[in-house]
Amino acid sequence: MSLNSWFGTHAKPIGIVASAFAMWATTATAAETIKIGAPIPQTGPFASDGTVMEKAIKLAVDDINANGGLLGRQLEIVHFDIGELTPDKLQAAAVNLIDRNETDLIITGYGGFGPDIPAFCPYDVPFIHVDAFSSVVDLMNNMNCSNIFNISDVEAAYGRVLFDQIMSLGYDFPNKKLAIVHGPYEWEYGLTGAMAEAAEPAGWEVVFNEEVPYESVQWPPILSKIRNLEPSLIHIELIDPSLTSTFIQQYRENPIPGALVSVGYAASIPAFGQVVTSGDADGVLGITLSAHRPGDPAAEAFVADWQKAYGEEPPYSIAAALYDGVNMWAEAVKKVGDPTKHAEINAVLLETPYSGLTGVLDLNERHMIPTSDETQPSFLLQAQDGKLKTIMLGTKHTGDFVVPEFAK
Repeated sequence: MSLNSWFGTHAKPIGIVASAFAMWATTATAAETIKIGAPIPQTGPFASDGTVMEKAIKLAVDDINANGGLLGRQLEIVHFDIGELTPDKLQAAAVNLIDRNETDLIITGYGGFGPDIPAFCPYDVPFIHVDAFSSVVDLMNNMNCSNIFNISDVEAAYGRVLFDQIMSLGYDFPNKKLAIVHGPYEWEYGLTGAMAEAAEPAGWEVVFNEEVPYESVQWPPILSKIRNLEPSLIHIELIDPSLTSTFIQQYRENPIPGALVSVGYAASIPAFGQVVTSGDADGVLGITLSAHRPGDPAAEAFVADWQKAYGEEPPYSIAAALYDGVNMWAEAVKKVGDPTKHAEINAVLLETPYSGLTGVLDLNERHMIPTSDETQPSFLLQAQDGKLKTIMLGTKHTGDFVVPEFAK
């Protein structure tokens, strides 16, 4: 058989096979997912927040996928349990999520408050978090981590803002004495330290400022000291909501007339919600860094989507922030046109403000977002009638402050 005869006989089938293979390869490429890495605490003491992180990331991914995906490709979440946020867990997360699973985004609510930085800094994959610690921001800048973004402000800024917000409530304090109780972590002593610094120029005296150990705290002697000093403002900052709940319950047995009580960030942690729902926290003040803004149409749609997906309202802690984080990254990917061009995506994230549920995510040169009315305003919350209500958004009053029964 001549060569021409052979080709005449076999070229058509070969062409069909080649075309089929090309179509399969194109379809396979189009069907490949873009992977998002989620190092979150699924077990251990931070699992309550970890559940919120998981739900928020999933809702954002589901919404993007339902609208055609990103660059025509579906998103896929790869989880890694970072448990108690130890350095070994964070290093293992980086290896698993980036080296092994080849994710194009790492996102978490908080990833260790420090150990996450050396774990993810050596890579160029964007790492979005809400650690909100001064030392974390310092570390990621000292290490020149061009791929790491803290999409909030830090604890000291929130301490100053919280004091100013409470002072603007129009409440007639019987004196200017402030009592502070805080835990051993940087968020706790950093926020309360800044709060104390803000109070003193305003003529307030910090009459009590004590650090308590998580494992052996006894509230009766501490409460006895505070009651003897008769402060008109008591602030407790513990990221363990169970200890905060116990403090509130024991304080209410014999409250100080005229005194307001603030529990800081604990008010927004889902596990504290049981105390709020029971009514035992009514009147207590709290704060959250960045949440869905009341009255905003996009935020209302987010709340409706969350309720439909999970049968509950979204908590104030980090839910909307992580939803924003995923979408902020997705917009940067669209601008670049390729999720694997990490350095270009990092540049877009830093240079391009993103308008989201929590405000305007406008990163500064330190890869963080200074809180303000124009960017991400912090929330002043108050428990009222078994629910948390936003009474201030930055410097703006958004709801009525109610004098607590225990202060009357």
